Amino acid sequence: MSAPLQHQTVLLREAVEALRIQSAGRYIDGTFGRGGHSLEILERLGPEGRLLAIDRDPQAVAAASAIGDRRLLVRHQRFGDLLETVRQEEFAVDEGVDGVLLDVGVSSPQLDQGERGFSFRHDAPLDMRMDTTEGET
Repeated sequence: MSAPLQHQTVLLREAVEALRIQSAGRYIDGTFGRGGHSLEILERLGPEGRLLAIDRDPQAVAAASAIGDRRLLVRHQRFGDLLETVRQEEFAVDEGVDGVLLDVGVSSPQLDQGERGFSFRHDAPLDMRMDTTEGET
């Protein structure tokens, strides 16, 4: 069994500060990753606020689902399908959203976990898929 995945969110405070979180706002984290930004957004949201977290990586979706906050809606999607995802959800988008965050690229857990196939540092098959449930390796 491998060690728990560690990830330090880069520019955490700066990115979330730029969103200017409103207590009852509606926000989207289009690339949940390991949740650093989402957790900070939830910390600043009031009880009426909502956060939609999206990620292609099934491990990231599992990490988001484990948070257990009623203000957080988690979806296993591509951020490129954001509009379709938002339209399918009860997320009050007819009035718009207050902010969207996209932290694109691979995360350190994807690189550190050899079996994911993102890194040449590990002796493992090359995979390079963000979503390991679909497509060809």
